[in-house]
Amino acid sequence: MSVFDSKNRTFRHRNEIDVLLRLKDSDEDVPGVIFASLGERALDLLNDERTFIPVRRDSGEIILIAKSQIASLTERENASNADDDIEQLEEDFSQETIKEAIAKKSFDPYEMLRVSPAASPEEVRAAYKKRIKAVHPDAIASLDLDDDIKKAAILATQKVNYAYQKIMRERGSTTERVV
Repeated sequence: MSVFDSKNRTFRHRNEIDVLLRLKDSDEDVPGVIFASLGERALDLLNDERTFIPVRRDSGEIILIAKSQIASLTERENASNADDDIEQLEEDFSQETIKEAIAKKSFDPYEMLRVSPAASPEEVRAAYKKRIKAVHPDAIASLDLDDDIKKAAILATQKVNYAYQKIMRERGSTTERVV
């Protein structure tokens, strides 16, 4: 993957490494993808000067993990073809492509909003506002992060919007503008 570095006015080339992260105080592995420079290993990322590592989860969500919270990191084999579709989404943000990739990935709108299927419309709306606030590109714009993370924020925002619209359509409600 190539990314244009606007500060240095050059292209940076990145590799995506599929990993399983085990965090301190947890017995479960967190599957995801970390981003490394060409020739850089996953181990090299743990030893550089950064405090946090961006990780793209299998759901497409980007999270930042503090290196001090990582107990172990294991590289894994490439996952499914649905991950290739997520990569395509980074380049093509059309609604149709997003819906196709989400359908292949067995998308659960309730899981995306982190709300129960039995939740009231008010609870769904509150969960939507909370999630959109957490992933919206404007919320991370001031952090001066890589373009990869900004694209991931755009994708996450589209997924959260899609999840909210899908839940409201299923319930027969209109998706009026939430403010």
